[in-house]
Amino acid sequence: MSAQQLVKGENAIVAMRATQAWRRFTAGDGRNPLPPAEDKALTSTDPLALFRALEQSDRFRRDTRLGGIFHTGKISFRELTPTDSLHIIIDGTRVSAHVDEISPLDFCEDGSVRYSLGRVLAHNLSVARADLIRRLQGTAGHQRCNMACEVVWVDDDEAIAQVTGDCCDDTSGSHDGEHSLATDTVQVPFSLVDEAVHLLDTEAAPWSVQLEARVSGRLDESRLRAALATAMATHPMARARKLPSRPSMHQDRWEIRPDVDLDPLRVVDCPDDAALAAARADLQSTAVPLAESPPLRARLARSPGGDLVMLNVNHAAMDGYGARRVLLSVARAYAGEPDPAPEVDFLESRDLPVRLADAAVATRVRRWLALAERLRGLVVPPARMAADGGADEEGYGFHHLSLTPDRTSALGRFGDAGRVADVLATALNLAIAGWNLDHGRRCGRIGILLPNNLRPPSWGDDMVGNFSLPARVSTTAHDRRTPQAALDALTAQTRRKRRTGMGTAVIEVLGRSSLFPLWAKQTLVTLLPLTGNRLVDTAMLCDLGPLAQPLSFGPDAGDTVEVWFSPPARRPLGMAVGAVTSGNRLHLSFRYRRRLLGAGAAHDFVDRFRSELDALVDTASHPSPVPPRP
Repeated sequence: MSAQQLVKGENAIVAMRATQAWRRFTAGDGRNPLPPAEDKALTSTDPLALFRALEQSDRFRRDTRLGGIFHTGKISFRELTPTDSLHIIIDGTRVSAHVDEISPLDFCEDGSVRYSLGRVLAHNLSVARADLIRRLQGTAGHQRCNMACEVVWVDDDEAIAQVTGDCCDDTSGSHDGEHSLATDTVQVPFSLVDEAVHLLDTEAAPWSVQLEARVSGRLDESRLRAALATAMATHPMARARKLPSRPSMHQDRWEIRPDVDLDPLRVVDCPDDAALAAARADLQSTAVPLAESPPLRARLARSPGGDLVMLNVNHAAMDGYGARRVLLSVARAYAGEPDPAPEVDFLESRDLPVRLADAAVATRVRRWLALAERLRGLVVPPARMAADGGADEEGYGFHHLSLTPDRTSALGRFGDAGRVADVLATALNLAIAGWNLDHGRRCGRIGILLPNNLRPPSWGDDMVGNFSLPARVSTTAHDRRTPQAALDALTAQTRRKRRTGMGTAVIEVLGRSSLFPLWAKQTLVTLLPLTGNRLVDTAMLCDLGPLAQPLSFGPDAGDTVEVWFSPPARRPLGMAVGAVTSGNRLHLSFRYRRRLLGAGAAHDFVDRFRSELDALVDTASHPSPVPPRP
């Protein structure tokens, strides 16, 4: 990145201001770790040296906590010049910079520098005017860009301690591709999605991702343990652990080390289906602690029908798509096949939710409208599934359903993967409505959460982390007057939401969470039940789609005959359905709260779902096109 690129403004005057400001810094006292010439790449091989250079330079002033009120939790340096002042902000793995036309700092005659009300007001008016112009021109985000630093993690208090010599632990790291991440310890902040999931996680209702694969033969315990270790070495988030935090902090942090704290694999003998179901429920009902690495637990279940590999992954570390990629790495390592590391740089990928938040004005307006639509749940609360035979105990139960290749093919003829998800969501809506009717319970609006994979197409399916966000689709009793009407209503909703970026409306709220300390966020989540949980939907459905590559553990293990996946089901959301297609068969895993349903009741509900799905496939093979709603 050249100095002219430090600010991405299209205006030549802005670019000139950026160049002049950066030249003032690089022409400093020789302690600057960056190249002095403005046309050379703006990089830092020692990020902590960048911080120290800014701290020690007489050309920059570090903001106090009061001065940093508009960038809470970040470290901010302002150039000591009244106009065209370079402003550098360090935020976890990001270092951004821009030029302030008017500095909020007042330069007093006695040589001191302080904030003054007049200059703060002038500064804010100048920024607001420039921001408004950029947005009207469709260039939101210009004059803000990332420096090409290797790795940056600077905690506000620890950074001061390191500069003053009060702390001997180095919290910075450097990386040279994935090699350094495999040999060094690095720290990265929680992403917006990591944090949201972690705040909602509880011991009683853990936010776990279920992923399983059954082979027709037998798996060797030692080889599987080695394959898990190889997979964790390949994917940094598969060996991450959460660092201790203080309530006053604004963001939790991950620590990624080259090794893990414990062996996640255990072997269980399951002589029959009942023992296998009990082992599955026990594993997935266990909250995986994040203070230990890895953030997952695994079981090798010995079963007469073939051995199973079971994974319980803490959702704060990765979503279902990421867990699927980890399982693929395990299978490849077990089979002795090559497993190339993701081409996307891990540290750069962590900023995806932030980049998604930087959208055009029209898109952001549609997102806010989508959020306003979601808030109607406060007025028209979503329906709850009627309880039937539930036990007086916490935890999850599971029921699996596998469609034949013919039925899977017939479902796929509806169109792309998104259309398949629409059909599955419609069947789930109709099944819940019929279930509640049979149990004498009113069923008005049914809300279904549909997580959407936000990974760019260029990433493929390789990146492990939290890169999916849920969008709500719902039906009313009028929408469900016929199966085709329900399908049309849901299809129109998902089509409209995809234009905005399905699931990205949540970013408009999450993006402002950095303003609040952890204690405030935790308190807000604790108070959510006071709303009557009106913002929590009826059920969740997540379709991972077809496996991009066959899941094979090698000829010694036999064919992979089953693959199961399900997202978490946080109460009062009592049912979560996960779908994945493997070997030309659609596998559906129904996860339910044991307080809500007994095993027999869950079987009856799944039968109802299958009947609704069969009816849709048989009678709605050629649905009439529905124009998107305004």
